[in-house]
Amino acid sequence: MSNATEANKERSRRLYVEVFGNGNYGAADELMAVGIINHGAGSPPLLGTGGIKQQAALLRTAFPDLRITLNDQFGHDDRVASRWTGSGTHAGPLNLPSGPVAATGNSIAFDEIRIDRHAEDRIAESWWIPDRYTLWQQLGLLPGPPAA
Repeated sequence: MSNATEANKERSRRLYVEVFGNGNYGAADELMAVGIINHGAGSPPLLGTGGIKQQAALLRTAFPDLRITLNDQFGHDDRVASRWTGSGTHAGPLNLPSGPVAATGNSIAFDEIRIDRHAEDRIAESWWIPDRYTLWQQLGLLPGPPAA
């Protein structure tokens, strides 16, 4: 594997660990291109680093002890695919488009799959799919899975 691919993998890893796990929102500006294009499931593409900072702040407010675990990561050429787990305690309000969800005290864990395209030593474009369904079940917003 090339040094460039390894550097890309490390940049993608740092994005989640530093911005989401440590609450260092400024790291997004260091790791991502100014004009990054973010493609999230069910929403139009967003430009810039503001969206990821806002998402990290929203999650860190609701889950102040948010921990990030990198489960899998693969890199090829300018692309890095990562599978993450976020876990923590719902100790603060979670502001959803449908309205705020008061703290439940529930332990949560949810996954996200992300593909980052790197250019000029920055993340230039991202596609991400978060498992919000599981999160909403753990918060009592949706019925849980049937008992086995």
